[in-house]
Amino acid sequence: MTEGMSRTEQLTGKRDVVPSTALAYLDPRYWDERFSDEEHYEWCKDYSHFRHLFLYHIPLNSSVLELGCGNSQLSEEMHKDGITDITCIDWSAVVVEKMQKLLSAKGYKSLFLSFHIGFILFLLA
Repeated sequence: MTEGMSRTEQLTGKRDVVPSTALAYLDPRYWDERFSDEEHYEWCKDYSHFRHLFLYHIPLNSSVLELGCGNSQLSEEMHKDGITDITCIDWSAVVVEKMQKLLSAKGYKSLFLSFHIGFILFLLA
């Protein structure tokens, strides 16, 4: 067994994204480390599974707030479908910077597709 690697990592050769404890999800350093080398991750399913619901329930001129956006492709896919006023928030500065650069390089220079660093619990106060 290779020291420091989980069994999953050893078998698949891929970094295990599941932390050793759920408390790690509350640590911004976990997210910064994870996003530093992770290109893309969808927590549920990709946009194609929910597209019909988004297009039915969200008028194209709506403002959308995506909390905990991470490196999901959700905002990019919604933007392609005409939902263009999207604000994405994540508390990892690493992923916010990566997503800004990635979407800018793809030509998404709209002022209405923006990424910000924030923590959801501070919005509730």
